[in-house]
Amino acid sequence: MYLFIAIIFIAELIIAVTVINYITKIDNKVLELNSCVEAFNPLAEVCLQYARCLATTFRLNFDKLINFISHKRKQIFNKLLILIAIYIVLFLFRAKSKKYSNAYHIAGVIQDIAGNFLI
Repeated sequence: MYLFIAIIFIAELIIAVTVINYITKIDNKVLELNSCVEAFNPLAEVCLQYARCLATTFRLNFDKLINFISHKRKQIFNKLLILIAIYIVLFLFRAKSKKYSNAYHIAGVIQDIAGNFLI
């Protein structure tokens, strides 16, 4: 009976030593990974700051692009309104009679000049 208890005690010691051995190996691996993380941490901080800077720059440039597009849209709309008004005046001068031909030619020149300088 004492032999059986001694064998079980020795088996428990072997199991305990094996578990302690695995725990120390895992602890060494964790310490190794921790040193890698500590070495990588400043680099990760710099990368995150760079990414934040890129995102801010992209947002500002996107806002500028939206403003530029809206400004150009307003310019084109204004030019279109002026050109439509000029063509209406030209059509009215053309439709009235031939005696307005000088005014028609002057309005055509004004339309050409306005078309070149509006945008």
